[in-house]
Amino acid sequence: MDRSGLFAMYNNNVDAFSTAASIYYGLFSMQHRGMDTTGICINQNGQFKYKKEEGMVIDVFDESLLKRMEGHAGIGQVLQCSRGDARDFAQPIVIRYTSGQMAVALSGGLVNTDELRKELELQGAVFQTSDDAEIISVLISRARNRFETIEEAIADIMPRLKGGYSLLVMTPRKIIGVRDPFGMKPLILGKKRNSLYFSSETCIFNELDVEVIREVLPGEIVTINQDGIKSSMSQTSEKKALCSYEYIYHSRPDSVIQGVEVFEAREAMGRILAKEAPADADVIVWVPNSGLASASGYAKAMGLPLEDAFIKNKFHCNKFVQPTEDMVRRGVTMKLAVIKSRVCGKRVVVVDDSMVKGTTGRILVDLLKDAGAKEVHVRVAAPEVKYPCHFGGFDLDQASLISSHVTTEHIKDMIGADSLAFLSVEGLLEACQGTEDTLCMACFTGKYPVE
Repeated sequence: MDRSGLFAMYNNNVDAFSTAASIYYGLFSMQHRGMDTTGICINQNGQFKYKKEEGMVIDVFDESLLKRMEGHAGIGQVLQCSRGDARDFAQPIVIRYTSGQMAVALSGGLVNTDELRKELELQGAVFQTSDDAEIISVLISRARNRFETIEEAIADIMPRLKGGYSLLVMTPRKIIGVRDPFGMKPLILGKKRNSLYFSSETCIFNELDVEVIREVLPGEIVTINQDGIKSSMSQTSEKKALCSYEYIYHSRPDSVIQGVEVFEAREAMGRILAKEAPADADVIVWVPNSGLASASGYAKAMGLPLEDAFIKNKFHCNKFVQPTEDMVRRGVTMKLAVIKSRVCGKRVVVVDDSMVKGTTGRILVDLLKDAGAKEVHVRVAAPEVKYPCHFGGFDLDQASLISSHVTTEHIKDMIGADSLAFLSVEGLLEACQGTEDTLCMACFTGKYPVE
């Protein structure tokens, strides 16, 4: 399963900003959702022109290319790939079939991929990639032969798609946005004058001056085209399960999900964590960049100063040649550095957004103690991750999740902290203004919405 961000535009304004450039900026604003591959498919009067490659948005597209790709509609995706060669999973998937052309982009993933692939291969399907999006495109194209509209075809196959996803489907005449029945992956509908948009987050709508209309509902199929917006409901589930990691890490702080600003939710996580696990300390420090809001909440609740002690190298990215394993064990990192005057001789609380493998925790503690911190207390503004995510959160087996087989006290000793505490599940639900019937907490509780 892979983490990704989606953006789409159906341009109904003759004088509007270009479609290709709008999608480019939309994906750029969601680069945090994936830095391995980028892809855009543009509809040029019924003909699709697309480019998808390994790399970030600014690596793959430039101004001259965007001008050549101009059209009246398009979809795009950024992807963080956790499987094999990232190039094999770049999207959108573009296919030709009996009813014409279709482009598909997916956020999230399926848990019955192998079952569906084997069934389709036995029926004669030939796949070019290992991507769930290609399987979905084949299912839709085959179902389309039995129905009058593509929306009916999508509704027909949805009961077979087991997992958590939001989906964009573009045909020569329309763009369709779909969410799984549990609503695990967000998808937002927007409007600027007569043009219509889909996005994984609201943050880019603010930058493009796009009005947020609403979220696509769980199980809903929404079509945008020159006639406006059309909606229909397919599968529905009484239980909803938006991924709680959207609040913890995946989304940008200025995005709004289910009426809750992400920064506000993260600050509440820190505030509640301070009540659950206070520490005798002199100063609170935050881990760039996702730890800022929760550290702010923790500091306010404790009545302690919040310091910018860590400096993040702004040129560090996933293409950087990483330090060797031995260097990492010795605390060598080119991503973070510490301003010694902020922590030297002080009892420090370092607040991070989450802990998955525990590697970062050890580096943080080493950096702070090397800078002269008297004590280092680690506070994690999320519960302990004990179970793997199968829906595009992080693709790690259970053995890689440190909290799945090691106690909190043991982790504290492993990372060299003076104390360690995690936010409770109840605290996370309170911060996100949700319940176990509205949020997916499977990586913390083991209660999966889809088996």
